[in-house]
Formats: sequence, C-alpha cells, structure tokens
Amino acid sequence: MSKKRKSRESIRPELPWRSYCRFPNAMEPGNNAKLLVDAKEAYPEMLSALNAARRTILMDSYIFNDDEAGRMFKDALVGAAKRGVDTYLIVDAVGTMHVNEVFFEEMRDAGVQVLEYRSWFPWKRSFGFLRRNHRKMLVVDGVVGFAGGLNIGADWLSLEAGGGGWHDIHIHVEGPAVRTLSKLAMSTWHGHGGIMLDPKRFLREIPRVGNEYVSIIGSRERKKRKAIRQSYLQAIRRAQEYIYIANAYFLPDRGFRRALKNAVKRGVDVRVMIPKSGDILSVQMASQALFGRLLRMGVRVLLWQNAVLHAKTATIDDQWATVGSFNIDHRSWAMNLEVNVNVVGPRISSRLREVFLNDEAQCIALNVTEWKRRPLLIKLLERFFYWFRKWM
Repeated sequence: MSKKRKSRESIRPELPWRSYCRFPNAMEPGNNAKLLVDAKEAYPEMLSALNAARRTILMDSYIFNDDEAGRMFKDALVGAAKRGVDTYLIVDAVGTMHVNEVFFEEMRDAGVQVLEYRSWFPWKRSFGFLRRNHRKMLVVDGVVGFAGGLNIGADWLSLEAGGGGWHDIHIHVEGPAVRTLSKLAMSTWHGHGGIMLDPKRFLREIPRVGNEYVSIIGSRERKKRKAIRQSYLQAIRRAQEYIYIANAYFLPDRGFRRALKNAVKRGVDVRVMIPKSGDILSVQMASQALFGRLLRMGVRVLLWQNAVLHAKTATIDDQWATVGSFNIDHRSWAMNLEVNVNVVGPRISSRLREVFLNDEAQCIALNVTEWKRRPLLIKLLERFFYWFRKWM
C-alpha cells in the first residue's frame, strides 16, 4: 500500500456505516449538518444566511414565485447585491413560467445576476422542455450550504402565516462538503449561458467544523445522472433493521421495487410515506397504480392526510440518511438536474426517523384487502396514467 493511501486511510477509519455508502471514500468528514423541517424552520435560517453574506451567494431554485415568500427572498438577494456581494440566482423556466418577468428584471436592475434555465419558448436559443433544473439549494460565502425539497413560494409557508402549509424538509450543512454544492451551481451557470465565475472567489478551502460525514450527490452530467438512485440502492441493499422513505412523487422502477422486496424478505421494516392528495393529479394516480404491488411485497404504505407532502427523504438503520430534491421516479433520475445530501452516522438519521414516526401519526396505513375494493374506474385511470409515467 502506498504512503499516500496509508495517509488517507488513517483519517478515514473503518466504521460500521461505511457499508451503506456506494463510494465510502467520497464521504467528506468534518461537517456539521442540521435538519430543517418545513419553511417555518428552513426559511428563517436561509434568510439569516443571505442577510449575513459578505462575499458570494449562489442560489438555485426550481420555483421562485412572486408572492409573500418570494418577495422576502427577493429583498434579501437585492440587499446582498447592494452591499457588494456577488449574487447569482438560477431559476427554472418551467418552474417560474407563471411569474411575470418584471419580477426578475427588478432583481437584475438591483445587481442580482439571474439565469433562466432552459426556456420553454421554442424560438429561444436556450429552449429545452424535458430536462429541468429541479434543484433547491443555496450556498453563502462558499461555506454555508442548504439543500432539500423546499422551493421559494407561499405554498411552503405555514397555514398560520397564510400559506399552503406544505410539508417539506431541508438540510443545513457547514464544512468541506459545501464546496461540492458550489461546484454544482457553478457548473449549471457556466453550462447555460452564464459568465465564467472565478473559482478562487467561489470555491474556498473549508476547514472541518463538525463530526458529520457528508456526501453531496448531484446529477450534473449525463454519466452521473443515476448517481443518486445508485446511492439509494446501495443503502437499501445493506439495510438490516428499517427503511423509512418519504417521497412526494413515488414511482419506483422495477429495480428499485426489487431492492425493497428483498429488504422485506430479510426482515427489514420497510415503510413508504406518500401524499394522499398530491399537487399533480396525474402523478398521484400513476403512483397509486403501484400501491397494490408494494402492499403484497410487505411494504407498509402510508398516506399523508394533511396539506401536500413535498419531502424527498429516507433514513435507514439510524446509520444513513438522505435529504434532497430527488423524487423516486423516472424524470428525476433520467432527465432532471437534482441534488441530494447524504449523511452517514446516527445523529441525523435517527433525527429523521423521529420526524418520520411523528408524521406517521398523521397518515392512513393502507390495507391490501381494502385497497383491492376501490372502484374499477379508478383502477383504469391509475393504469392509464401509469403508462405515461416516464413523461410526468
């Protein structure tokens, strides 16, 4: 063994959780991670980071609405730009198709650099409809990072604040792993018409600040589009006690279902939480077409009854956890730009398990016998939408 490899292994001791990771040596040590449940926790921390920015801001949001939530973040971005902070925002053209262009022009006039990812107008040079930028992430000063399922919009504000009360989860990361978030945002900016960003300014050497091992996985290139899915499957195949998945748009392919089935056969407690009423009816119906199969496999299917469940998380054996924008469907792994934060070790995984179990109290657990009794017309509609699942 070379001296270089010996040195690397000396700072990466063999730990039980390493078997849950597809590429354990890619795990960055020395990070501090914190779960943020719903906009009530996530938005204040994100806004605080924006207001404290001194050097750079890289923000990426599929949806950025012109509403109460959007204006809060707009004001924070504009304020940072006026302080001399290099401020860059990427929004998706389809995700913001209902937003008046004036909203973003006002940001540009104030010094915020705004890039629209793949216009949905065929006559524009940047046209591209199928592949979307579905990420939701923020990096401030190159050292503070956020990622997860929360977009910027009033749907995510609490019901008490006059919002939609959507249930979602973000994660706050500080430490060396944040550098990867910066690289993902810079790659998207460079690749879709933005100016070259100075790596010396945006990519900082970050000291270790905590004890978390973190891996940021992004579908940045075509050859890496399956990386998030593969990391899920590696952890599922190593599961020994439980697998708890919460996912807004759950349309697993055959390989993913097989991995869950094999886990059940090993005696693993497999539970999947899905919204009872999602925000996209066609996806909801297509997902329901799989519920019978999941139930027969022994998977416990839980339907969230409250406002829309938009989270994309999983926790396994109090050892592995993932939070991000990745839906378990064809579009997320084959078409969209996504990003997930994987954390290994007991602290974040056990915390995410607590959140899941608390949420389970607000769910209906499906029964395979009762599920068979739903009307024939509903079954036919589910099957119809399932045929088109790869285009949803």
